[in-house]
Amino acid sequence: MLDRRRSHAPAPVALSPGQVRALQRADRVRGRWVVRAVALYSLIGWLVVIIALARLGISAPVVASGIAIGVIGAALFASFLTPSAWVGAIVVVANTAVVTALTHVFGTDASIELQLFPIGFSTFLLVPPEYIRVRAALATMTALVFGALQFVAPPIAERAPFDADQLERTSRVSNLLAAATVLVLAWLVQRRFMTARRIFEGAALYGELRAATDELTGLVNRRPVQARLEELERTGRTDYAIAVLDLDNFKDVNDAYGHECGDRAIQTVAGVLSDCFRDVDLVSRWGGDEFVVVLYRVLPSELASTLERVRVAVENTWYTWDGKDRTVTVSIGGAIARTGRTPMDCLAAADDALYRAKEAGRNRVILADRFGPATESRRMPSTSD
Repeated sequence: MLDRRRSHAPAPVALSPGQVRALQRADRVRGRWVVRAVALYSLIGWLVVIIALARLGISAPVVASGIAIGVIGAALFASFLTPSAWVGAIVVVANTAVVTALTHVFGTDASIELQLFPIGFSTFLLVPPEYIRVRAALATMTALVFGALQFVAPPIAERAPFDADQLERTSRVSNLLAAATVLVLAWLVQRRFMTARRIFEGAALYGELRAATDELTGLVNRRPVQARLEELERTGRTDYAIAVLDLDNFKDVNDAYGHECGDRAIQTVAGVLSDCFRDVDLVSRWGGDEFVVVLYRVLPSELASTLERVRVAVENTWYTWDGKDRTVTVSIGGAIARTGRTPMDCLAAADDALYRAKEAGRNRVILADRFGPATESRRMPSTSD
């Protein structure tokens, strides 16, 4: 049974190379502001801790931590002067140094060393992805420092003027702060990942559309039609019809007025086809002045009138060239799907009907089934008529 639940994930949007570059520039700018925000957050947080320690008379970590805090402040200032990728790395190293100094003073019972987890995780946000070795080195560094502190730092440092209850409360605060910081960083990393994925998918979709789109008319080219015919054969559907159209006396137009005038005529016809057929129908430029249309859910009794309306619409549409209004006509061949007729047979039957429309005087619609299956000629649509 088919799953009819709707997905709430936004569909990817095709992005041109210019749009990709613009989004990448905007993402880099946001990345720099994230680095500045994390640096400012670290600077304010550690300053509050150092001031509190100084008021308690604990001077041991003040010098080392003060130097690290000064480095974070310098990195924050430098981030406004140059978009250096090393600013984030400096922030990670300085934060690691502050945590190391504080853990040596308070011991591991205060759980201050747990701040190394969000610091290590922030590496993947603060350092650009192209610096993968730097990311790996910094993440490894924080992990090694955390492991070393478990052996080097005493459980309860003698210089810490806290009793067991105070250390327990400090440990809880440190645990909550580490968990909250990791969650915020994970959300930011996810946002960056989704942005990068959107850019990648948009660029890939743009490439696919370019490969499947005719540049002159904006219609799809023969590749999507061939894929659709293969799908129809695979599923065994018979509720479709195929029409093949091409411009009458197109070679004369090119010879008399030039290929640019011929291109204008092709674009005019393509515009009429886009307006006349439904969104569910697949309208394509097969090549040259020839078009192929796959119509869905069309009754055999409706096909002739539908294609006739298209022929009349083309005949009554004018385009301007060399200051003069000009018109063009088309011949159309159609074939309805039926049991025992493969999609390629249906396409060949429609093309055979087009050939008969040309022989009958052009600017007309002929259906294959009015004179039986097109078995005499299996000529595929071409651009030579």
